[in-house]
Amino acid sequence: MDNTSQILERSAELFAGQRLLLVNPPVDGLTRQVPADWHVWTWDYFVQQGLSAGLDETHLSFSHLCPQVDGLEGAILVMPKAIERAEFALAQIAPLLRAGCPLYLVGEKKGGITRAEKLLTAHGAAIEKLDSARHCQLWRCIVQDQPAPFRLEDWQRSIALTFPDQTVELVSLPGVFSHGRLDEGSQLLLEELAPLPPGKVLDFGCGAGVLATVLARRNPDTRFELVDVDAMALYCAEQTLLVNGVQAQVYPSDGLSDVHGRFAAVVSNPPFHTGIRHDTSIAEAFFNEVTRNLLPGGELRIVANGFLRYPPLIEEHIGPCRVLRENNRFKVYSAIAPG
Repeated sequence: MDNTSQILERSAELFAGQRLLLVNPPVDGLTRQVPADWHVWTWDYFVQQGLSAGLDETHLSFSHLCPQVDGLEGAILVMPKAIERAEFALAQIAPLLRAGCPLYLVGEKKGGITRAEKLLTAHGAAIEKLDSARHCQLWRCIVQDQPAPFRLEDWQRSIALTFPDQTVELVSLPGVFSHGRLDEGSQLLLEELAPLPPGKVLDFGCGAGVLATVLARRNPDTRFELVDVDAMALYCAEQTLLVNGVQAQVYPSDGLSDVHGRFAAVVSNPPFHTGIRHDTSIAEAFFNEVTRNLLPGGELRIVANGFLRYPPLIEEHIGPCRVLRENNRFKVYSAIAPG
């Protein structure tokens, strides 16, 4: 099991027989190993798919919003990567708990759990660290007063983005890629005005939907499909498309797992690179798999950090790779599938 699940299992006596909300768990056997009435909330489609064999729809929710579970005796949040995502989740969890109920926070030391005391202060008292093992910590607070009801509009952010040919309203939530702003890579990709081929276009790893919104307006002969693994990103993409009057299909996919059919183009600011790591294995797998989703003569157009050695991988799996645009940090690549 994951380290966070192992430290929870060490304290199984706290959870056994309880009606519990478990938020943002990894895919492992915790809900089978610890006997409790588990209700799981995840925003990760990979996790939803992985846990669906053992939990029915009543007990497993994939959404940007926390399920409204009655009669909870406690809740556990597994620390997300983004602190702001943790704050967003806790603001939804706490109002579901009665005064006197425990609220737990567990995570790896390198993953932000050291901020647990500060995060829990807003939601309860008697904050204490219960355990520390396997590079993880388990914290608990006790809910004192009934927290104010959660309001999505208090967390949702809308900003206006101005391009030479249009203005776009971007909707985003905490933890969604580039929350509340346009990231430099996407901006560079959108500076490229070369038209996309007419037909179906896939926006892979769509985030809040800015690429599809701008490009669909510029290319009226295209029909966009947007995919992401993150439920909050999918919600934001739907809202961004809606407020900008763009029609497109939005659905979850773990990589290309749920993408079917072939496309005239695939566009992406791909979420393959973390920090300064040079491992390109995830990107290579994508370039290999995306070939089955490109029509003959279809275009792959992506933006990536300039130092990543993507061109040889793109050319190996798709076709000759051109640099359409670049700055001192990013490059926009285009490759045409054979045929």
